[in-house]
Amino acid sequence: MNHAQNTNTWSYLHLARNSTDLEQLLGAQKRHHQKLGQFLLDEQLVSGENLRAALSLQNVTPDKRLGEILVEIGAIAKETLEHSILETLDLPRVALEEFDFNSKLIGLLPVQLALNLHVIPLMFHGDVLVLAATSLPGSQALELLRFTVEHAVQFVLSTATEIEQAIRLNYQESQTVQELDIPTPELIDEQRIWRDAEQLAKEAPLVQLVNSIIIDAINQRASDIHIRPSEKNFELLYRVDGSLLPIRQFKSSLLPAVVSRIKILSSLNIAEHRLAQDGRIRIKDKGQSVDLRISIIPVQYGESIVIRILNKNQGLRSISDIGFKSSDKERFLDLIKRSYGIILVTGPTGSGKSTTLYAALQEVEKDNLNVITVEDPIEYELSHTRQIQVNQAINFGFPQALRHILRHDPDVIMIGEMRDAETCKIAVESALTGHLVFSTLHTNDASSALVRLMEIGIAPYLIRSAVIGVLAQRLVRRNCPDCLTEETISGLMRKNLGLDENEKFYCGSGCKNCRHTGFKGRLAIYELLVMDDELRGQINAGVASDEYRKIALKNGMISLPVNGIEQARSKQVAIAEVYRACM
Repeated sequence: MNHAQNTNTWSYLHLARNSTDLEQLLGAQKRHHQKLGQFLLDEQLVSGENLRAALSLQNVTPDKRLGEILVEIGAIAKETLEHSILETLDLPRVALEEFDFNSKLIGLLPVQLALNLHVIPLMFHGDVLVLAATSLPGSQALELLRFTVEHAVQFVLSTATEIEQAIRLNYQESQTVQELDIPTPELIDEQRIWRDAEQLAKEAPLVQLVNSIIIDAINQRASDIHIRPSEKNFELLYRVDGSLLPIRQFKSSLLPAVVSRIKILSSLNIAEHRLAQDGRIRIKDKGQSVDLRISIIPVQYGESIVIRILNKNQGLRSISDIGFKSSDKERFLDLIKRSYGIILVTGPTGSGKSTTLYAALQEVEKDNLNVITVEDPIEYELSHTRQIQVNQAINFGFPQALRHILRHDPDVIMIGEMRDAETCKIAVESALTGHLVFSTLHTNDASSALVRLMEIGIAPYLIRSAVIGVLAQRLVRRNCPDCLTEETISGLMRKNLGLDENEKFYCGSGCKNCRHTGFKGRLAIYELLVMDDELRGQINAGVASDEYRKIALKNGMISLPVNGIEQARSKQVAIAEVYRACM
């Protein structure tokens, strides 16, 4: 073959299309490869004079490789040298379109690392992990791969296109946990372990591994990263569309270094392992700002970590995207166009309250109003809104911020959460003095918000005057449209939801497009309570929330379960998902 004529075209004697073919080729592979210098000379890629000069220089600088010296003296192009090295190594080539990938092996290497290095795991050859690559990686990349997969590695060749396609297809399906059997020493020098962990946390392989985990989670649209320790290993999981997906497991001996690295990034106390700690990181991903909220707590086998991912440039929705029925959308738009009053959005943590509030703020921004928010944290950035981050460390909380906001001539105020009496009282006073106030409460349904305000300490007459509407919502997981099947519903579930015993509903059975979860995306179900004269007249201390609920339902409110059942009838969600969220 004449490499000088075309260094980008290569003919391989060996081609594997599956693991059996590859096993045979690796078993028959030559143990003694042709020397690089002789190969280059035989192929007329370097002259004898240049080769002798390079060998002389290598005697003076033995740390340098022959190929590196040849490139430095201009005897050969770097690309030609790389291809020549591959040729002398006699590496098999693999056709990845037909290859039978092992999902457990795919899980050994994070997807972001696979994409960055253009490699993908194929099989074990003895105790060595075989990876397909476009070329042999450099020493630093090789060290990172060995560190991450925790095995010796060997490479075979494939094209960049085939590798990228294989990564895209196989990493969608593979979220399998790799079983590891790591012996745990009975006697542990804890101080030494954490001292070594702190050092390891600053080294390149560990740094790149943690970076890869974070970037991979962002690319997979995860809302949270979970690191859960157990006796012999620790598990990495991502929460995607509300489902907690296992990604892979690592040796427990690596946990201290991972914890230390995350503490370093979030400026936490790296020496404290007995107390819970909270921190935050702001990173840039593809030019976009992403906030990471870190929670670390001590558990039985180490420290457990949860990282909440807040992508400030993604996730914003409009009112139309929330999923309102046309009649409810009209009622909600009427509420947010009013000049004063309090609008509350209620629901448990993770029910999409902030998303709805931001959608409302984007709508009121269109009217050229002065909008100011007080948040903890600022989840999304709005271009025409002044947003204030509270800081409890310097005693700058919601009440302190609100006092200053009222001197800043606001038309609309958004309070991240009304969690104490002082904040609630200032919010009510703001609503009664000509401001439109948005906020959230943690209650199970819309009518309970009225009782909750009284429990906090707001007088009934103030609630009657200030509150104009309450939206209660839940996020439910949407059925995967590619694997719909008839849902099996228990008699008790049908009875509690008031469903006919013969009515059919559907759920996702699980397929590769939904990572075998049966779900793809999420949607909101809700109930919208609009204050009217009849409801205001009933607000008094000692009145149960059920009484308010009856009046609201009589006057047109559609309850959470009924709204969810309507979505289930359109095959959007499963009845079991509605039951889980509402009952």
